[in-house]
Amino acid sequence: MPAAPRPRIGLNLPLSFAGAAPAAIAAWFGDVEAASVDALWTLDQLAGRMPTPEPIALLGFAAAHTTRVRLGIAVLVAPGRGPIAAAKQLASLDRLTGGRLVVGVGSGDRRLFPALRLGDWEDRPGAVLDEFLTAVHRLWTGTGVTHDGPIWPFADVTVTPRPVAPPPLWVGGGSVPALRRALRLGSGWVAAGRQPTARFAELAVRLDEVAEQEGRARDSFSVAKRVYLLVEPDQARAHRTIDAWFGAFYGTPDHGREATVHGDVATCAEQLAELARLGVTDLILHPLDESPRHQAAVLGELLPAITAASTG
Repeated sequence: MPAAPRPRIGLNLPLSFAGAAPAAIAAWFGDVEAASVDALWTLDQLAGRMPTPEPIALLGFAAAHTTRVRLGIAVLVAPGRGPIAAAKQLASLDRLTGGRLVVGVGSGDRRLFPALRLGDWEDRPGAVLDEFLTAVHRLWTGTGVTHDGPIWPFADVTVTPRPVAPPPLWVGGGSVPALRRALRLGSGWVAAGRQPTARFAELAVRLDEVAEQEGRARDSFSVAKRVYLLVEPDQARAHRTIDAWFGAFYGTPDHGREATVHGDVATCAEQLAELARLGVTDLILHPLDESPRHQAAVLGELLPAITAASTG
């Protein structure tokens, strides 16, 4: 198959940072920024089965220990923040990063909606995202902003300091309506990690069609894919690791093997190159094994292989 342009390579911050010593986290940032990684990403879970770091706090720490890489969230749980708090926090974080911030936005776990007091909007997560995205962008770019949305109405609000520039807003989701929302209100689309490549491919081939319908130029639009990753040549061992990780994180191993890029270095590189051929501009690699041995394989062997597969 023909080569595709090399996507930007992002690496998810280890979930083990939730309990790690600050000095160890700082040393990790130094090692990774010296590698050929373009971005560092974290996720947002207000409540989950596994401990996860709070993303804005963690990226603030990352900003102090990196200078080159982009820093991103995929994805921020919009209902848990609200637009005013999110606009303020993210603007300050963007300034701390020197304008390196990318913000993915999603609706999160709908089981939490009653606790978040969304009222009549609990069954309309798309409408929640529409209002959040619109309000945050207005708060980043305007003064004395009045917003008459039904979920988060406010009047005469100014958020300062402003971000260096409005950070890219990438919309998370796994459906055609999510694509439309991303094209209308965002600058990119983030496909979920649990979404198997076959389903992602179905949506990716619709992207040009939907962009044309929405009157949006594709050359200014990013396509990101969180990719669960395991460099492990032994298939039986890989399947055991994947099943255990998905069971711990999601409560079930279902779809784990289909959604995880796994195998030896060459096999993983080819599967990732296939995502690039489907139009992915930004890979968010999420290793299921956070050991130093696995990290060495990802940084020292897999990343050069991805580049070779993309340019060879």
